Amino acid sequence: MSEVYAVHKKRKKWPLFLGTLILVLALVGAVSIGLWVRSYLKENNTETVDYSEYAKYLTWVVGVDPEPFTDITKADYASLLNIAACSLLTDEVKTGDYAVTESGMVVPAEDVTAYFVKMFGTEVPVVHSSIIGYGYEFLYVAQTNSYVVPLTGVTPPFVPRIESVQKTGGLAVLHVGYVGTNNIEVGADGTVAATQPDKYMDITLKETADGFNLISIVTQTMGEYQ
Repeated sequence: MSEVYAVHKKRKKWPLFLGTLILVLALVGAVSIGLWVRSYLKENNTETVDYSEYAKYLTWVVGVDPEPFTDITKADYASLLNIAACSLLTDEVKTGDYAVTESGMVVPAEDVTAYFVKMFGTEVPVVHSSIIGYGYEFLYVAQTNSYVVPLTGVTPPFVPRIESVQKTGGLAVLHVGYVGTNNIEVGADGTVAATQPDKYMDITLKETADGFNLISIVTQTMGEYQ
């Protein structure tokens, strides 16, 4: 019998002026956390474990889909900057007071820096530049040290589904399925049919005082999780 995941009807209210882009990013985050990630897994058939915090962190790590790496200092920098910016844009507390012009929403570069350090630590220096993603571009304006985010819709190629987590000390190795958004099927009743991931990665995170730092992303074979 195929699994079916119910869509959560309760949504957080977002300021209307954030525009289509931010609304779409928010919905993608909600889908990846509420539908595709196995946030609650059974251990020993008795204990239910909540992995929603991992899921929230991984939303744009998987959505941007950087090339695998074993050392964060060797990761593709443009991808890391993209992940930090997109993760910030789904933070309603941060984005709620940003100004909006005819060109788009104005995002202070210092807020992107703060998210970058929060997600990846301090080993990689932050150098701001325009961000180009899948069907979108955030223009960096050096004169104002800010990004201009256009009000257009964006759908990332993948959303995460956590298969399992192995914790050792302050590290967590997450076995993550990358589910292609082009394969997602939503029924007339609002349910989303389970879809096999297009690929799998082992993603290692380090626990920090205010969340996680990304340590590595390693490709895994399909057969290990089937």
